Amino acid sequence: MSATSPNENTGGNTPTNAASSAIWQRLGFVAAAIGVVMLVLWFQRPRLTEERVQETIISTLASEAKESFYVTGVLTFSSTVERQNEKTFLPGILNLSLGTTRATVRVPGRVTYGFSIGELRAEHIRFSDDGIVDVAVPALELFSVEPELENVEIRTEVGWARLHRSSGQETEQEALRAIRPTMRAVAERHLASSETPELNAAEALVRLLSPALEAGGLDAPSFRFHLASGGVLELDASDVSETDA
Repeated sequence: MSATSPNENTGGNTPTNAASSAIWQRLGFVAAAIGVVMLVLWFQRPRLTEERVQETIISTLASEAKESFYVTGVLTFSSTVERQNEKTFLPGILNLSLGTTRATVRVPGRVTYGFSIGELRAEHIRFSDDGIVDVAVPALELFSVEPELENVEIRTEVGWARLHRSSGQETEQEALRAIRPTMRAVAERHLASSETPELNAAEALVRLLSPALEAGGLDAPSFRFHLASGGVLELDASDVSETDA
């Protein structure tokens, strides 16, 4: 009869447990090493400084601007101008009215507006610790006034003793010459009284600058625009629809 050792049933599992423990220790060391490497890479990654943000914004605007002017919006509308011409025969003697010639001119057109790139300088751009890009947007101004003279509508009434080839055409030309200044005046009043142009400018900047800043290492840029009117507007790419571009 043979005796059985009290440790006979458990002694066979000891090597297996030791090997398993060693494997887990090695895996732990590997995971820790990977974590250290990733942490080092995270701290060594290139980061956007305020100077880099300023440079990116100004260079991006300069590359997109026309004639150093960044167009941020377009107005389309029609302008109507009326001019009249009166003539009297022997004024002060007979004072005979030869009639009044009137010309009414209606012209559709478009006006573009935005700001000069030179008005946006590095000190107008800040990159804060919260990751928001602050931009002081210059005051908006008109860039172009483009009446569509090929679509002009003219209505002329010639005085009873006047001729169209003289007084009629002269009055029409006078009205046509007033169209461009009239369109400019209407557009300037709109820029001064409406909030929409500044909103359009902010959205245009978000669309233009977001891809450039993302390429420079800033994920999902957020902007805080300080408007010339005194308002503050916070936007990011999710607030701006591409269909509005």
